[in-house]
Amino acid sequence: MNLPVTRYYGSKRRLLDKIWAALTIHQIEFNSVLDLFGGTGIVSYYMAQNGKSIIYNDVLSFNCEIAKALLCSPRGSFTETDALTLLQREEGRKYKSIIADNFNQVYYTPDEDEIIDIVVQNIQYLEDEKKASAYYVLFQSCMIKRPFNLFHRKNLNLRTNFVKANFGNKVTWEQSFKDLFLKFTKELNEFQFEILPNVEITNTSALNCCKHADLVYIDTPYFPKRESSTITYHNRYHFLEGLMYYAEIPNHIDRRKVNMEIGVGKNLEFEKRSNYIRDLDELIYKHRNSIIALSYTTEGYPSIQELEEVIRKYKQTTHICYLGKHGFALNRNNAERQEVLIIGL
Repeated sequence: MNLPVTRYYGSKRRLLDKIWAALTIHQIEFNSVLDLFGGTGIVSYYMAQNGKSIIYNDVLSFNCEIAKALLCSPRGSFTETDALTLLQREEGRKYKSIIADNFNQVYYTPDEDEIIDIVVQNIQYLEDEKKASAYYVLFQSCMIKRPFNLFHRKNLNLRTNFVKANFGNKVTWEQSFKDLFLKFTKELNEFQFEILPNVEITNTSALNCCKHADLVYIDTPYFPKRESSTITYHNRYHFLEGLMYYAEIPNHIDRRKVNMEIGVGKNLEFEKRSNYIRDLDELIYKHRNSIIALSYTTEGYPSIQELEEVIRKYKQTTHICYLGKHGFALNRNNAERQEVLIIGL
């Protein structure tokens, strides 16, 4: 199956066929899926391609816009002309310069900061059916121009002072927003549905999501086995989340942090190692009447056995499915890590 590239930390894109195979081998029958930690929607997209009804949820608003673009916006509704128009100042509009004023030399060059300011404000004038696609194109362009596609570090210098290294691609980083907007508009139109699937999108924390489905797919943040300072998903993507609340950005910048983290959208559910088991127990209990499918890793805390014990409290049968070795490219020390799917029936 041809799938969009999500450029998202921890994306399950490479594992989707194996997750589907595990569900098939164990004869798991379901018509609807609640994707509780939806991210950029790749699991929901795959399940929709396979004819399932989808409830997508994520606590971050920018992820929900990406999911709306892929799952709820008809193919062809956002064109290359629409994309290029976003890059231009419109006569008669007063533009703020919030990114240029507050993030100079943090993530992008001054010219790029100015473009982001213009695009975000132009999106507000679009008709509703085009907005999610416009955000998709902007977010994908912003990510691909960042070293590692992330925002937890102030590291523009990795682009500007680039020397040959074993990461990144300066040619990609230096593509213009114009070229990237055209590229991602074309890509989006390839992957959008002609006939929209049955999809509902909610934007709340996992424990506050009151939706139910035959199968609940859970892909929480991972914690390393050894105690260490953990970078949260909010910290990795705070800049994109902030763009969803553009006018409020100056009131939410943590200027004590080098990366100028924008605090809007921050939530501590499943982001604190010490609370993880408690949070998971509450979540599994809440969905005890659904099939549970939990993704995790052998190199994470808690252990797979501890996770299974939580699920066993509420489910009669569990299956631990090892999906193969999948080390992260940015971490050479985890080549032996295996992705695991724990199914609870």
